[in-house]
Amino acid sequence: MFFLFGKSERSIARWFWFTLIGVPLGLMVWWFLRWFFLPSYKRTSAVVIEVPRSEAKRPPIKKDDFKKLKGIGPKGAAVLYQARVYSFEQLGLMKLENLERILKSNNLPSTGAAFWQKQARLAAAEEWKLLEKLQK
Repeated sequence: MFFLFGKSERSIARWFWFTLIGVPLGLMVWWFLRWFFLPSYKRTSAVVIEVPRSEAKRPPIKKDDFKKLKGIGPKGAAVLYQARVYSFEQLGLMKLENLERILKSNNLPSTGAAFWQKQARLAAAEEWKLLEKLQK
């Protein structure tokens, strides 16, 4: 042990031990004390602040004219728009039970709902000639 701090030629200088152990240890103590005495809101890694945001502007919705389909009048189109069905594609892809439920809840006959969907699928695919044949 004498060779570590002694005055012999083989001894390791005190500045070396100070640099090797003292500086890193001092830095760790300094960091811990600095962290410990910081206010609690600065010690947390992430702070979530709820900020009320303005409602995003929605792009205008392109509404298809459901009156082009046989059996749908102005009242039926208004009911579909109110149920957030705006396009031929939406009407053609929705479940038949949902469409019938929407029509029954608004006191409209639901007997032609399946026919409406067939027409809507053709209109969504822009098959206007086939749609005319189906409507006749």
